[in-house]
Amino acid sequence: MEKYTVSRTIGLFAGIIIILSALGFGGLYMLGASLGKALGSQTGPSVDLSLMAVILLCISLIGFITGSGSLGLKRKGWRNGFIVFCWSVGLFLLIVFFSSLGALGKAIEFLILCVCGVYFLLGYLVKKEV
Repeated sequence: MEKYTVSRTIGLFAGIIIILSALGFGGLYMLGASLGKALGSQTGPSVDLSLMAVILLCISLIGFITGSGSLGLKRKGWRNGFIVFCWSVGLFLLIVFFSSLGALGKAIEFLILCVCGVYFLLGYLVKKEV
């Protein structure tokens, strides 16, 4: 088996899933905001549309770096940067999990914890050259 096969597969899969979920959430947000405005039932946006676009762009960028970063694992510098990136995103998601404990609901919090685990696992697998 070739080096980094498992890491490359998990990285591509995670990157694609994160990009698709960011696009899906953005579409649902746009639909909800436009329906609220059209029906006159919008009490006031809690988040501005441009801020939401920046957030979704950042999430999509993280997914793109995850997917494309897993393809260049043969180079040592890229590999070390990718390990730091994966562990940084995993640590950030762990902080988000603990800070939102009890606020988002058990399903969303569990999803954040699972994505955190995937990033820690991906960093560990790249470190072990699997």
